Amino acid sequence: MHCLHRSLSPFLALLIPISFFLLPVPSGEANELWQVKKSAHFKVYYKSDPEHYVDEVLEKAEKYYDSITENLGFRRFNFWTWDNACTINLYPSREDYLAGTKQPHWSGGIANVRKRRIDTFFYAKSFLDTTLPHEMTHLIFREFVGYDRRLPLWLDEGIACSQEKDGGQYTAIARVLVKTSMFIHLDKLTEITKPGLFMPEVFYSESAAVVEFLMQEYGKEKFIDFCRALRDNKLNNDWRTFFMEIYGFRDMTDMGERWKAYLFK
Repeated sequence: MHCLHRSLSPFLALLIPISFFLLPVPSGEANELWQVKKSAHFKVYYKSDPEHYVDEVLEKAEKYYDSITENLGFRRFNFWTWDNACTINLYPSREDYLAGTKQPHWSGGIANVRKRRIDTFFYAKSFLDTTLPHEMTHLIFREFVGYDRRLPLWLDEGIACSQEKDGGQYTAIARVLVKTSMFIHLDKLTEITKPGLFMPEVFYSESAAVVEFLMQEYGKEKFIDFCRALRDNKLNNDWRTFFMEIYGFRDMTDMGERWKAYLFK
């Protein structure tokens, strides 16, 4: 599964110790050596870092790791330790990134969920505040519930959007959309398998708003119960089975109506 996306703290005592090595470039160009810095849960590969951008990436990544696992109720499960650290490949430029990853020209970052890896380039627009927490959330969520679980796209993307630095903006937009003809009702939102099938701004805003509704109205414990049910499901039951049982909705229509009432509050 691949996901595309779109200043240092003064409290030095809180900085996580960083290790430094020289290793072959992750993209497979064996004739070039890349450097790597490590923190508690991350390894960042890069070629040069004259402005200490790598340190900022590591610091932000660790802070997002703490906030994401706390917000989702996953804090106790301790992901990405030791050899299982998440890898961030920082290409020197957009051109190098596009050449190394074969991504479309508009891409600013890509995540490989199974390999626990994020690829981007130095100073990619909105990487530290948006792309990094978004893609980290994809990796953490899927690592917990399972890579092959069939889930609605709004759930995967809504969770990821909600953990961005300015994730609260999505629900604010959804509260406006619900009063217009552009609003997508939940049953239709669930049918969308590609954001491009509708206006991406509408899809992402509503998806994040559904997740906020679940978290705010029903709490983290129900969410973690739902995630555990997905993780431990041996019969590959449809996600709706666990959703309705744990959250107490009669059906998707009932959930959709409660979500709309939340937006109108």
